[in-house]
Amino acid sequence: MRFLCAAALSLSVGLWFAFAQDQARVEKLATQKKRFEEENKELSERLQKVKTPDDARAIQAEVRELALLTAGKVLAIAEDDPKDAVGFEAAAFVLQIAGNAGAGGDDVTKAVALLAEHHAANPKMKDLLVSAMRVGPSGDKLLKAVAAGSGDKETKAVAMFLRGYSLARAVEDEEDDKKLADGAKQAIELFEAAAKEAPEAKVGSGGTVSKFAAQEIKGLNALLALGVGKAAPEVESLTLDGKKVKLSGSAGKVVLLDVWATWCPPCRAMIPHERQMVKRLEGKPFELISVSVDEKKETLEKFLEKEPMPWTHWWDNGQDTPILKTYRVRGFPTLYLIDHTGVVRHKWSGAPDDKELDRAVDELVKAAVKAKG
Repeated sequence: MRFLCAAALSLSVGLWFAFAQDQARVEKLATQKKRFEEENKELSERLQKVKTPDDARAIQAEVRELALLTAGKVLAIAEDDPKDAVGFEAAAFVLQIAGNAGAGGDDVTKAVALLAEHHAANPKMKDLLVSAMRVGPSGDKLLKAVAAGSGDKETKAVAMFLRGYSLARAVEDEEDDKKLADGAKQAIELFEAAAKEAPEAKVGSGGTVSKFAAQEIKGLNALLALGVGKAAPEVESLTLDGKKVKLSGSAGKVVLLDVWATWCPPCRAMIPHERQMVKRLEGKPFELISVSVDEKKETLEKFLEKEPMPWTHWWDNGQDTPILKTYRVRGFPTLYLIDHTGVVRHKWSGAPDDKELDRAVDELVKAAVKAKG
């Protein structure tokens, strides 16, 4: 009996010690989360006030650095016991902040690997799938593990859809036609499988897997005919006074098609240089066309009243404009530079360096002037 009592006492001490350890880890995690949120909020507020693309990139680099520093500290909490609930929450937090910041690195890879190994079937993984898509190859492995191990059909479908979505983005700038075709084929297969698994599954706060899969497949087929060195697809839109316009209406000119929004800091930061560029090229065969994806046309019009942007502006139903699908726009700003013959010569996802943009535009304008004689 004394032996049994001693064993019971030993067990209770062990349980208390484990509980104390768990509580300490919970508190450490809460402290790291709070510290990160405070510092990240400050950086976000600074980002909203930037005036140049260089300033925006500098702050975005700080955001990534903060995410990586935090990831290292939080990963240690997860590694203490990667299988338990605290381990899951810690690894999940690393994934979320890394995905939001576009950050990578060994600590992020390890955290994502822990989730794939120990928590692929966890129902909470459904809320982490978009973040997984954003962290590169390690995230793809996690999505693959969730698609294989989850018992929830909708979670499986969304994981497959996001793998296809990530792959589709990766092939957008692929210049090798065979690699582009192979990547597009794999993405289409994933989209079709996702739609078959759970067609009504929701993707984010938007539509269903079947709806978005159909759009992505259509876009990929268009992508096979879109790219640097290929003819720019025809698109239609509306001017601010409601007049219908087509891209072909600018034939013979070098066209910089700039897809942007007034709420996008890097987009706004480009405005002063774009203004200089338009003025410098006045009278030359060049046209800057800004395509706004603001939800309301009135938002754009009020912005233009305060911020002079003396060039062509299109708006057609905000982010539902067909231009986004036709030109595979995934982020803002996205710019296509089209020569006077209607061929795409450059594409930028994100604000390009001012000098790089000027060189590319000037080269094509010079060729257009020469062609006119």
